[in-house]
Amino acid sequence: MISFKVPAGLEDAFLTWQQRIQAAEAEFKGFLRHKIERPIPGLHDEWIVILSFDSDANLSAWLDSPLRQTLLREGARFNAGMNVKRASYGFNFWFPAGKTQAPEQGPALIWKSNLIVLLVLYPVVYLWGYFVSAPLIDSHGVPVWLSLFVGNLVSTQLLGWWLVPAAFRALDWWVTPKATLGRQIAGYALLGALYAASMGLYALLLAWHLGR
Repeated sequence: MISFKVPAGLEDAFLTWQQRIQAAEAEFKGFLRHKIERPIPGLHDEWIVILSFDSDANLSAWLDSPLRQTLLREGARFNAGMNVKRASYGFNFWFPAGKTQAPEQGPALIWKSNLIVLLVLYPVVYLWGYFVSAPLIDSHGVPVWLSLFVGNLVSTQLLGWWLVPAAFRALDWWVTPKATLGRQIAGYALLGALYAASMGLYALLLAWHLGR
């Protein structure tokens, strides 16, 4: 996020300059979005640019580029109060420590990441419900809304800190965008088998419980 204090009367010139910057950004690898937020009276006086790239590396390549430095010099009259804040979101924090960067967050990576989260989330939810929530919480008269909250609190912490990162490490050979076609097929086949095994285990537990 980049904020600017635009001198009065120079708003149109600022927008024209931003259009030139956006056109240059669009030529850089990983560019996603350049959105301009106008000042909001009583809230903030700055013009705010929300700039998005698909990875920190690609964002840095643009921010450190000679072309951007040239454009900044051309718009020097707008840069006196310029402030740049960087933030990272998405799945990067789930990738193994030691990688220089996570894979680029394109649609394929997001799709695979969601499948991995589902692979871990589904058994955590039903195992918690079967072995912990039902016998130790629900049976003692705890309200459903509170039991559900406790279950979600525990499961999200288990997933975020340990289980999902471990799953990403185990499937790193499949998640990478450079995976061969054979590895892609093998990865999807493995996930399909694990999904089936997980659902089969849950079905057996339910059948055993109902048959008692």
